[in-house]
Amino acid sequence: MDALILCGGFATRLEPITFFVPKPLLPVGGKPILDHIVDSVKKAGAKRIVLSTNKKFYDQFRYWSESAELHGIKGGVEIVMEPTMNHGEKYGAIKGINYAIEKLGLDGDLMVIAGDNFYTFGLDRITEKFTQTRKTTIAVHDVKSLDDARRFGVVDMKNDRVVGFEEKPKSPKSSLISTGIYVFPKEMLGMLKEYVSGGNNPDAPGYFLQWLMKKDAVYGVVYTDNWYDIGTVETYKEVFDRYVSRQA
Repeated sequence: MDALILCGGFATRLEPITFFVPKPLLPVGGKPILDHIVDSVKKAGAKRIVLSTNKKFYDQFRYWSESAELHGIKGGVEIVMEPTMNHGEKYGAIKGINYAIEKLGLDGDLMVIAGDNFYTFGLDRITEKFTQTRKTTIAVHDVKSLDDARRFGVVDMKNDRVVGFEEKPKSPKSSLISTGIYVFPKEMLGMLKEYVSGGNNPDAPGYFLQWLMKKDAVYGVVYTDNWYDIGTVETYKEVFDRYVSRQA
């Protein structure tokens, strides 16, 4: 299995912190958020790790990659660069995934993780479910609040199968939300190209999942461990303060 970490955004809601430092390289618990993600995908058995970013932050990620062993990450992390310099030019998650697939010729099962994720759970359960079903599988988290769920992609599940998905609904049907962690079987990678070529919304992966569910089964794995979307200064401060005592 290959792993693709999405770092192509510009994190405008975290400005001015992210004027010069990309969000995945912000420190939590003594090392960049990205280090935590890479550690987890390596433990999950990923053989090839790819990071997609934009032209603005390419040099920072290249430096991180070259010095990764200083953070305990051994083995190469490939970087693919989207030719974008600002938020108005950004590809969006789905277009970015398809771009990386085509640019690097990725043709195996693919785990995709949003680079602004911080989580304390392992990825073994999602890979196990994927192995059992050979279908697209997503990691789901229960925020236990319909009001909080409105800020995310909301998932409706029955017997581990995703039967509904809404991006930031005003009236969520569930408190289960998508964490931005997905596993796609290699047979589905061509569907990404079909989706993007069809002029569909290239940004939030939830729109692709809505489209995909009409064609094939999608499964979910619910995690109860800590998970954060580092989207605002307030959330980043909360996570930073909570894990500062756990620095390596």
